[in-house]
Formats: sequence, C-alpha cells, structure tokens
Amino acid sequence: MVYPRATLPGTLEAVIRDYTKALGLPILLHAPPRGYSRPRFDRQLHIHLHALPLRPLWLDIWSKTSRARLPVVLSHRLVPGSAAGYAPPGRLAQGMSLTDEDGRAVLHLLHNNLYVLFDLAGQPEPLARLLLRKSLDLTLPRLEAWICEAVPLPAPRFPVLLNRLLRDTAREEASLRERVRARARAAYADYQQRRLREEAGFLEEEVRATERALEELSCRLTLETRHLAAYRQRLRVLQGEAARTDRAAEDLARLQGLEGIREVESYAGGVRLLTLPIEVEHAGARYRLGCFQIDLAETGTIAVRNLTDPYGLYDHPHVSDGRPCLGNVREGVAKLLVEYQWFAAAEVLLDFLRTVTPRDWYVPVTHWKVVPA
Repeated sequence: MVYPRATLPGTLEAVIRDYTKALGLPILLHAPPRGYSRPRFDRQLHIHLHALPLRPLWLDIWSKTSRARLPVVLSHRLVPGSAAGYAPPGRLAQGMSLTDEDGRAVLHLLHNNLYVLFDLAGQPEPLARLLLRKSLDLTLPRLEAWICEAVPLPAPRFPVLLNRLLRDTAREEASLRERVRARARAAYADYQQRRLREEAGFLEEEVRATERALEELSCRLTLETRHLAAYRQRLRVLQGEAARTDRAAEDLARLQGLEGIREVESYAGGVRLLTLPIEVEHAGARYRLGCFQIDLAETGTIAVRNLTDPYGLYDHPHVSDGRPCLGNVREGVAKLLVEYQWFAAAEVLLDFLRTVTPRDWYVPVTHWKVVPA
C-alpha cells in the first residue's frame, strides 16, 4: 500500500513498483504536508519525501530544524525555486545521514525509514524518477542485513539484484543527460539561426533603403554610395557566418564532454557552464571550493558564481562578487568569446579556478573546507 500526495508524479509509484518487484520488499511512499513524518518500525521500507522524523513531545532531543540550500543533488541540478532542503537531524538524533558525490547530506536513514531531505516531488517527471532511483541505490546497501531478514532473501542473491537495479539506473541517467544535452544544443542552434535571420533581414532592408536613397537624392550620391558598399560588405560577412555558427555549435558539443563540466546551457547571448566540485592544493593541503556557474557572453564578459560554498562576497580566492581577476589573460579570453571559441575559453577558466596564487588572491584559500586525506 502506498501513501502518495495527490500531486506526486505517477512515475514515482512506477519506480517503487520496480524495486518492490525486484526485491520482494514492500516499499511505501509518504508525503507529509508539514515536513515531519513519524517513523514506522515494521517489515516494510518507508520513504518520507521532503521530511524529517517527528520530534518527541516529552523531550526535545532533536536539534532545531534548519534549512539547507541544495541546488545540486546526486549530481543533478534541481529546478529553480526548489533548492531549499532540510539539514540532517543533529548529533543527538538516531539514524545516519547519507551524502551524495558532492559530500552534501541529502538523505537520512532511520532503521527502515528513509527521509529524503530535498524536494524530490517538486522536480520534473524524468528527473524526479531518476533522483528516487538514485536515492534507493544509495540506501539499499546499508539495509542489506535487514532486507535479507525481512524478505527473507538469500544473502548471495542481494548483490545480484542490486547490480541489476544499478545498471537500470545508469541507463536511465545516461538517457536523461543525453536529452538535456540535446535540448541545450537545439536551443543554442535555434538562437544563433534566429539571430542570423534577424540581422540579415535588417541589413537587407538597409540595402534596399540605401538603393532608393541613391535614386531619389542625387545630391547625396557619394555619401549614400559609401553606405551601400558598407552594408553589402556586412551582409556578405553575415551570410558567411553560418559556417562559423556550425563550428561554434560543435564547440558547444565538445564542452559537454570537457572534464570538470557537469552541465552546459545556452542563453540569449552566451553559454552557461556548471562545474563539478573544484579542489585546489595549497601549502600541502587540498581545499574544496565548491561547484561553480560560469557565464560566458558573446560580448566578452565573464561572470563566475560559487553555487555551493561562497565565502561572503567571495566565490573563490580570485573571484569577488562574480568578477574573476584574470590579470593579463582577460583580453585573450574576451577575444575567444567574441569569436565564439567557447571550448578554449572554458579550458582557460577551469584552469584559473583550479589555481590559487597567494600574492594575488582577495581572501586566503584557508577560508574553505580542507578535503580529508
């Protein structure tokens, strides 16, 4: 029996049915309206969406509930407006918190109760389905002994079933990422083609207007003739720009495979890069700076934002309020952007984020977290 909220995507129940069938274990979904859900201790696996365990009334042993900002969960960016999640229960709470690849606590396991700390149901259908599968895949290995006793399931059989579920999740994740990349490429190509059509139409109209002016205003023949030549030259350059746009689109596709890049998006006037966690070395220690958003504009401007671990107004030891201190390479990077050489510009900026220079930084790198050895 499942307890879904009326607005939950139907595919979430489909995921639950797949895992229930594979493991022979009843799995129930709970969607509490106020963020707290009482744990249920029985022989079923309970999943509480965007919730924490209920606080006991007779003794306040839980730390006060605090919110956590989770823009990226299980290697996927949540939709805007749904990045607010719950911080895991405090040290006095029972159970264990589970972290994703970025080291963020995204789940809390209390015996046979799994609490999803982020807004899973608020994501679009394909992403919500994938995040539920990945949450289960992260949790099930911790419940192996309990599942084998509750089903009952022979111990050697459990890893086989788990590997099959992991392969299905990997295929679904690869398919989703390819759809996201295809949409980004299509949006970029559509924007460039629309921009070319609009500018070509404008220039063609200018050519026609200039030709009419030459016929009507003989006294301005010389001046208008110069305008005509200039407009025609620009139109020829523009018509040849389609090939460069195709090359820029290929550059965008290469960006999607660049090491350190999680996602690539296009927007009106540029390209947005979302990085994996950036780490740097300094004085024998390694520091995790966080995940970054890099906005590259075709005008040559650059904005760098730390999505996960900014230090006040500083996104990076060399980035203040989104403005990177690129020194003498700034003009070179701006030239690459104006020429739509996205891949080369991205390589330079990734190398910039992975490097710290004490004599040039705004704040010391020691304000960020040290990566355990």
